[in-house]
Amino acid sequence: MKKQGKIFFIIAFIAIILFACVPLSKKNLLFTKHQSTHKVNKTTKKSVHKATWGYPFEVLYHKNIKFKSGQKFGETDVLRRPDKQSYFHDGYDFGFSEVGHSPVLAVHAGIVHKIKYRPGMGLYVWVISQDGYVEIYQEGFLSITDIYVKKGQHIKLGQKIGKLTGSHIHLGVTKTDKHYIDKHGDPCGNWWKNNGTWLNPMKIIKDDISESKK
Repeated sequence: MKKQGKIFFIIAFIAIILFACVPLSKKNLLFTKHQSTHKVNKTTKKSVHKATWGYPFEVLYHKNIKFKSGQKFGETDVLRRPDKQSYFHDGYDFGFSEVGHSPVLAVHAGIVHKIKYRPGMGLYVWVISQDGYVEIYQEGFLSITDIYVKKGQHIKLGQKIGKLTGSHIHLGVTKTDKHYIDKHGDPCGNWWKNNGTWLNPMKIIKDDISESKK
């Protein structure tokens, strides 16, 4: 009887110990499960701006050229038209003395809308971009063979669109929501008028390149 009592006592003691440990095991299991399912939030990397604008000539990436007042965009010291007292320049002129008779590069991606000759503009390449910008490359091509792209062609940033063979290339930049098309269907509306139709090409290009270097 004494032996049976000891056995019952031992069994009862073990049962108490096991019963006391079960809640603790469940807590540990829940804690472990919580740890395994908890996701660590990683620090989001800062988005990097990729340049979508570039210079029309390769040399401008490597050399800081000081253009004359008459070549720059905006109010200049050069009279543009004899019949109008206007000193406003609606684009930017890149002379062969600064950039050489070298390839003309696309300053922005887009689709070639038209290639045409127009008095006062010479042969021009008219590009319309998906983001609403318009780029006009004019006055610098002496022959149609100096232009390497065709109407309807998709061009990429930096792609060779032609070669400067004249004295300079005039780069004009505007937006499709501005009145830049004249009654003849050419992209030269509001010439010499400082009314917001034409934008500063070099500012747009430089600002975008600077942003990409941050």
